[in-house]
Amino acid sequence: MKKFLFISFFLLFTQSVFAADYLFLYGKIIEYEPETGKITIQVYSSACKGIRTFLTEKGLQKALLINKEVGFGIDSDHCDRFKIHRIRTSLLN
Repeated sequence: MKKFLFISFFLLFTQSVFAADYLFLYGKIIEYEPETGKITIQVYSSACKGIRTFLTEKGLQKALLINKEVGFGIDSDHCDRFKIHRIRTSLLN
């Protein structure tokens, strides 16, 4: 029983230490530049509402992204208006 509790505590502790904080948002893709990876999204989520520019993978097919509504996570736990955040989740699901 002690071994089980120790392992459980260890797993919970390591998950909290190595957890990444992402802000998950929802919006519609307006523009994408395959050469640079810059993507413009009309964000509907209240935490980052408005037209925002992000960075994502380069070389994705533009036709598959434009006008697509997507849920995505960015590399921060908040939205900074003056920073271009990187998208950390896949846009093509």
